[in-house]
Amino acid sequence: MRSRAARVEIEWTAPRAFAKLLERLVRSELSSRDALAYLLRKGCPQELAEGALIACQQRHFVDDERLGGLLADKGQRVGWSQRRLRQEEYKRGLPEGAPLDEDLSCRQLAERWLERGIDPEKVAARLQRRGFGYSVVRQALAGLPDPESP
Repeated sequence: MRSRAARVEIEWTAPRAFAKLLERLVRSELSSRDALAYLLRKGCPQELAEGALIACQQRHFVDDERLGGLLADKGQRVGWSQRRLRQEEYKRGLPEGAPLDEDLSCRQLAERWLERGIDPEKVAARLQRRGFGYSVVRQALAGLPDPESP
């Protein structure tokens, strides 16, 4: 078994950089910044890494706008606040994307937790820790039926 230090140095070419990036993109979407950083971490020269990234962008394999939309969809589905969505976009090097329906996210998340029998006060605290504002949490909980009523 070889150690990391004993690895054979590979010779980078434009097709190899493109193929390496495609291998990585098969596993999950990457932003432009993350795709470039991935190739550079692997030891690819800057010029070849940028060329591979441009080739992938032209073929829409790397698309920051699409990734931003996917993040917004995930955020709506999972129950992210607007603040959390912006943090995820920033972390991945994406521009600010579509707004999230924060009221709907908060209400859906509150419903799920209340259905599990969690105390409404604890639900409110959880929602605030998730980044939802006090007024959004209060409106979401006020609009839901009382779980203790018949």
